[in-house]
Amino acid sequence: MSDISTIEALRTIWEEVLGAPVDDLDADFFDLGGDSLLALAISTRAIESGLDMPRSAVLRRSTLRQLAEAVEDPQLFDRA
Repeated sequence: MSDISTIEALRTIWEEVLGAPVDDLDADFFDLGGDSLLALAISTRAIESGLDMPRSAVLRRSTLRQLAEAVEDPQLFDRA
């Protein structure tokens, strides 16, 4: 299970980049209107805010829940 603060930090970034609320932790980023450029923007903002993740993070873990879990356990990025 992911840390609430990690999920909330990522949710805030997703909502800012997508310009809409993200209520479903299991909604796919691309189904919410995201694309590869927005995925890069999210990764960049997350890294700048102190979250440790690869630039390709959203492409590899495309739901908030999956992404937060991988941020907390970076080995999960290797399994995507």
